[in-house]
Amino acid sequence: MTLLKSGVKLRANSLLVTLYGDALAARKAPVSLGSLIELAGLFGLTSRLVRTSAFRLTADGWFDVTRLGRRSFYGLSTLGQQRVVHAQRRIYDFAPLPWDGHWTLALVSAQLKASTRQRLLRDLLWAGFGQVSSNVFAHPHADHTALKEIISSTQTQSQLVVLRAQSIDGYTGQPLATVMQDTFKLAAVGQAWQDFIKRFAPVEPDAAGLNPANAFYTRTLLIHEYRKVLLRDPQLPADLLPDNWSGNKARALCAAMYRSMADSSNQFLAERVVDLSAA
Repeated sequence: MTLLKSGVKLRANSLLVTLYGDALAARKAPVSLGSLIELAGLFGLTSRLVRTSAFRLTADGWFDVTRLGRRSFYGLSTLGQQRVVHAQRRIYDFAPLPWDGHWTLALVSAQLKASTRQRLLRDLLWAGFGQVSSNVFAHPHADHTALKEIISSTQTQSQLVVLRAQSIDGYTGQPLATVMQDTFKLAAVGQAWQDFIKRFAPVEPDAAGLNPANAFYTRTLLIHEYRKVLLRDPQLPADLLPDNWSGNKARALCAAMYRSMADSSNQFLAERVVDLSAA
């Protein structure tokens, strides 16, 4: 399975977020630092990197830490859980969403301080908004529950306006599909999906037969790489996508592989992860 990792740039922070979002959040109880080090070590990350990343993610509001003697256990904070839930709605809803022709636009005040803007931007991208310009974000089928939670947690109620919009014919000779594909740099996103398919399609026929350790390894890389591209993909409606859009094939491939490896990889996690409930 090491060939899957060839050319993949793994950052410890990002990998820990993938591990929690895909596997560890479902355990509810905080997970021991030793288990995090063991799991991340399968991907070539050192214990020092994992410790540093866990500390940084805690400082960034992702984790709460529980200490039991000399042992530390990391669980998602309320903010971390919110971010994970928002991302899970995008990542694991493999079926294309219907579109009614309207857009949700979020207009952000130019006066918003940099630190709050950075957090708001990150959370909007996690929720599937595309950035049209520095202060304008758009989503063709926004989850308004998630959007309200983002606005509340970032305390931007007075510095952000949400609008419902649709295109009006006759004002431009350029089709909406062309405008949106250029705005969201869809050609580059399409290439990223093709690279994803090229990496994982050769493994798909054997995915169901992988042993627990290899199933966990492959599943984690699969979701990690899928998430990276998905965060760049505005998930435009089918009417606005190029013909034979590679994102559709990538979504189907990810869904099929994930389901075929779920039971075996969960077995690996059950055997190897120590959380606070078992400490």
